Amino acid sequence: MAKLSELVEKIDIEAKEGNRKKALMMLDKLLEKVPDNKQLLTRKAKFEKEYDYEQRIITLEKKYDIASE
Repeated sequence: MAKLSELVEKIDIEAKEGNRKKALMMLDKLLEKVPDNKQLLTRKAKFEKEYDYEQRIITLEKKYDIASE
């Protein structure tokens, strides 16, 4: 099994590439194995907030018919 730091690094890479939904799913799986890890919970809250903002932007772009690049 991979080290915790390696798994967190993979999750961070997914988030940086814009795959926040996948990063959140990966974090959820990791939190099942390492519950109540403060750093992982903080990272999850951050990604959830970023994902929420991303979804809001997409919704507004659709509403006002603006193409995203």
